[in-house]
Amino acid sequence: MNFLKSLGMVGCAALLVACSGDPGGGGFLNSTGQVAVATPAPGNVSAYAAARFLEQASWGPTPPSVKEVQRLGLSAWIDQQFKTPASIAVAPSYVIDYDDDNLSARDKAWTFFPKTFYDHTLGGADQLRQRSAWALYNFIPIGNTGFAYGKVEYYNTLQRGALGNFSDLIRNVTLNPLMGFFLNNDQNRADRPNENYARELMQLFTVGLVKLNPDGSVQRDTSGKTIETYTQQDVTQATKALSGWGSDYSPFLPRTNGANYGKPMIAQTWDGAHDKTSKTVLGSPIAGGQSASQDLDSLIGILVNHPNTAPFVSRRLIQSLVSSSPSPAYLSRVSAVFVSSRGDLAQVVKAVLLDPEARAGDDPAQQIARVGKMKEPVLAHTQVLRAMGCTQAVADSRNSKPDRVYEAWTQQAYFAPSVFGYYSPDHTAPESLVPAPEQKLITSDEVRRRASDLTYRVEKKADFTQAGCEVDLFVNAAATSDEALVALINERFFKGAMPAPLRLGAKNLLTQDLVNQTPQRKFTELLQILISTPTFGVVK
Repeated sequence: MNFLKSLGMVGCAALLVACSGDPGGGGFLNSTGQVAVATPAPGNVSAYAAARFLEQASWGPTPPSVKEVQRLGLSAWIDQQFKTPASIAVAPSYVIDYDDDNLSARDKAWTFFPKTFYDHTLGGADQLRQRSAWALYNFIPIGNTGFAYGKVEYYNTLQRGALGNFSDLIRNVTLNPLMGFFLNNDQNRADRPNENYARELMQLFTVGLVKLNPDGSVQRDTSGKTIETYTQQDVTQATKALSGWGSDYSPFLPRTNGANYGKPMIAQTWDGAHDKTSKTVLGSPIAGGQSASQDLDSLIGILVNHPNTAPFVSRRLIQSLVSSSPSPAYLSRVSAVFVSSRGDLAQVVKAVLLDPEARAGDDPAQQIARVGKMKEPVLAHTQVLRAMGCTQAVADSRNSKPDRVYEAWTQQAYFAPSVFGYYSPDHTAPESLVPAPEQKLITSDEVRRRASDLTYRVEKKADFTQAGCEVDLFVNAAATSDEALVALINERFFKGAMPAPLRLGAKNLLTQDLVNQTPQRKFTELLQILISTPTFGVVK
């Protein structure tokens, strides 16, 4: 179709327009200039508001989850999620220790995690925890390195800590053996210091490069230059505090370098492993003579309690869950919760989701133009599958390899390309001053695949039926009438609020380009076009 040919060229630009706009326009403001919105009580939450909330707080709305949010209300749903046990990946023996030189064994080991990830995202009850863990991974990542078991256990580290205390999370991340391997802290010794982890711990995971105000604005000196958060001396001193850790080798895993990725790193006891001298980091002293564990706790205390950490972490969480460009007031309110709760991530996430700026758009008439984020490929993919009713990973025989699942094509979950993650938090759309980090991933290839991949998968490669997907429901709607199909897609994928022009375009496609297609083709061809539009591709 001509529409499909042009979509690859205009799709990205359209997505950007949908996510930008006048920073001050489109909202309902009170006399103080703040967004005035009350969180709806149980029974007063519209289906649209519930679905919009679940776009932010889960891997995608489903009919049951929308009803559950309406029944409980937003705050009570969050509290229930806090009590829901974490989805943990339990690695089988073929993942824990395999012959890395055996291609078949290696492929089998590495396919375990993608299947488990999509099983969890599509069918797991702990949706808020999973989305929070994903938000944390976006700025505390491990790149595509190490062994399959290590990847599984790093995922588990984030899952367990996603709604806990930030200090505990950073400690567990620091002692995660794959992180130790990835950023070389398992090689950091008093006599052979390795600064890699200390530098990234400060730059990317906690305080950032430049000093911030509580609202996220950058501090500057009298000449207008940004003020650096830390110096090279701070890196050197932090490296000393982090010295002396190494992987646990019990039991020894001979075929995957020996380390047990299911256990945290342990403090080495031989002389010269840990630097026991006194240190000073960011102006705060760490007493001499302490153990590696004591020095680690001291360092984490300094970093987590630093004034930068609250706005730095809060911004990344807001960007991943709600809005790429939060207002200073929004960021300041969430930062205050981080400080008052001493880094309680559950309370911070709740503040992110229930903030008036996040909830204003639950009533379309109060929508704020600048509030929203693009759906990165993984999020768009899970939302499509959950809207189709899928409850577990969809088996996919791509490349004729067994155990493959239908994944987001251009973004592998928990396989960031580098320590900088998938994108910079400051990435902006071309010719825009508004941050749009996920836009970096919305390439022409990503848009083209969204617009053309579903039909192929349903017809030839992927087993949707075994995954619980309700393909027949959509096919039957297509067989009933064009109106029935559009209405069902509108409910499942567009929060029941598909814009009139898009609805008209869908009907025109069905009566013109798709008129002679089978009901299944009508469904897949129409849906893959609609999910390539800005209306679906942006969380607003």
